[in-house]
Amino acid sequence: MKKLFVIAAFLLTLTMSVFAEGNYERIDIKVGQSLNSGNKLELESKDNLEIYTSDFQPLQKTGNKKIKVEFKNNEINLYGNNYAMKKFPKDGTFVIYSKSPIKVSSVKRSYRGAISFRVNDNKLDIINNIDMDNYLRGVLPKEMSPSFPKESLKAQALCSRSFAINNYNKYSKKGYNLDDTTNSQVYRGVEVEDKRTDKAIEETKGEIVTFNGKVAETIFGASSGGYTASAKDVWGSDIPYLVSVEDNFSTYNWEYTLTPQNFSKLGVKDVNNIVITSKDSSNRVKEVKVLSNSGEKVLTGNKFRSLVGNTSVKSTLFDIEKSGENILIKGRGYGHGVGMSQYGAVEMAKQGKVYKDIIGFYFPGTVIEKN
Repeated sequence: MKKLFVIAAFLLTLTMSVFAEGNYERIDIKVGQSLNSGNKLELESKDNLEIYTSDFQPLQKTGNKKIKVEFKNNEINLYGNNYAMKKFPKDGTFVIYSKSPIKVSSVKRSYRGAISFRVNDNKLDIINNIDMDNYLRGVLPKEMSPSFPKESLKAQALCSRSFAINNYNKYSKKGYNLDDTTNSQVYRGVEVEDKRTDKAIEETKGEIVTFNGKVAETIFGASSGGYTASAKDVWGSDIPYLVSVEDNFSTYNWEYTLTPQNFSKLGVKDVNNIVITSKDSSNRVKEVKVLSNSGEKVLTGNKFRSLVGNTSVKSTLFDIEKSGENILIKGRGYGHGVGMSQYGAVEMAKQGKVYKDIIGFYFPGTVIEKN
């Protein structure tokens, strides 16, 4: 007969796992898709799974390397061989921990650290509670190729670590810090870890980028196209170290032909021409005017890029020319252009620059400090 462990009511009153201000040693990451009520998943590890409190005090030994998790009627129940725990906390007060990485069946990936759960909008969120550097081990290989020069990887480590700290409370209302998508930073757990990116994280351990004593907003993107963009021009935020600077380290050219067959993407029929009506301080397009038989339509550069497709119009650093019935778009760069250009960081590293040079160039006026 299965042993049944019922969580005492007083334990359920424990508050959600939070960290003191300025202490970012551990971080809660939502991984994978949220699950609907009635769904199940499995947690599996090479070592036994154990129940710990949120401050990592051992609470229960499950005696199982595999546990089934059932989410039903807004409750979370755990089942294993001769083990069960009903009403597992939904607020992170308890976590499921193993000495080895834990494989989450619904996500089909393995994670270091611990697993817990939150319920938001009647769906189950799977949370990986992990220390900051192990989190970065699952981030860096997805943000920058491990084959890139070491100094560029170290610069990325500082950007990703500072970004995580700066956005630490982004999803606090939902009970976690970040997610594993491009809404935060892409995070894929153990399977993507690489010894080269691991080394970059180790050699910059605890280092963050600051400005006037506060963690800097270390925004990054693929390529500036020769000129970084000002945060004020792109998002309306006047940030002293996110300004437009000439960037000869990051050149990336592209072209895209907009044909009559896909003019409909712009929501306009019978397009005669498209003209650029204004640009910002980094020569990026602020506004275009779509001319047609039925009149004119004004779009921001970002809206135009979004409608045509961000992978087709790779940035707003472009020019337009009419070619017969087609509209030829010639551009430079890839992404918003604000902050560190990853292509630029690679080129700087190839030219002998160290990661501190890279950070100083793309975030002028900032300082590298130990957290």
